[in-house]
Amino acid sequence: MPTTSPIPVLRGSGGSVLQAEDNDLVLTREREETRIPLQAVRTVRAEGRAVAVELTAPPGSAPAVHRVGGVSEAAATMFADAVNASLPERADESAEVPDGSGLVTVSTLTESGEDERFRRFTFWAWTAGLLIVAMTVVIGILGPMGMALLFLMVTPFGVGITAFGAVSMKGMYDMWYLPRHGITVEAKRNGVSYDYTDMQGATHSRIDLLGRSTAPTVQVAYRPGRPDISTFVYSWLRKVWLTSFSLVILLVGLAITAISVAIVVELF
Repeated sequence: MPTTSPIPVLRGSGGSVLQAEDNDLVLTREREETRIPLQAVRTVRAEGRAVAVELTAPPGSAPAVHRVGGVSEAAATMFADAVNASLPERADESAEVPDGSGLVTVSTLTESGEDERFRRFTFWAWTAGLLIVAMTVVIGILGPMGMALLFLMVTPFGVGITAFGAVSMKGMYDMWYLPRHGITVEAKRNGVSYDYTDMQGATHSRIDLLGRSTAPTVQVAYRPGRPDISTFVYSWLRKVWLTSFSLVILLVGLAITAISVAIVVELF
């Protein structure tokens, strides 16, 4: 049975992560992964809430250092002690020391479809929130405070319902389009989700948010070239019902949002 590593995972500022994997230290920053073999590491130092990974270097040259800040101080000490104890022994100190930088590999991480959608959602949610607050302040300065409060109460509600309706309609488009023009495969139930395998052999999961039956297998259709974008294959009658429901939600959201627009138009 495989065991997990006792060496703690360090999570630092800016979303950086430093962890031990087999015989490597793996440093992840944004969309970049730096893999450092243990044989390229001279020592690991805990510096308060930071960890410095110093690489080996030939005599007379300055060693390269990879530093991660903003980590737990206790975890940093444990990490440094554990990694230093795992470093390969160098019995012959007189032997030529390799340049650790030459053993380090850097690769660009590809963003998954789920991460991309979450990032875009977060960006637009923050943008909409800041715009609503800014407009509320402007209305409060130029017009009655009651109008500003009404705008602040109505607008997030209308924008939220409209966004939910728009996302639902996008899902309805996939529900109609992908079974006819995508790739349909069998998916097996795995807890609360269904797992399916694309043509490249990669496995993807999809949660049935609409409460489908507990059948052990269902059909899933995914987009060619983007197997992470998929939909369950529903009957024609159910697709009509879901599309109508999503359209009603979108129209209600637009109607509420129209109140916010009317407030702005009335003010200016």
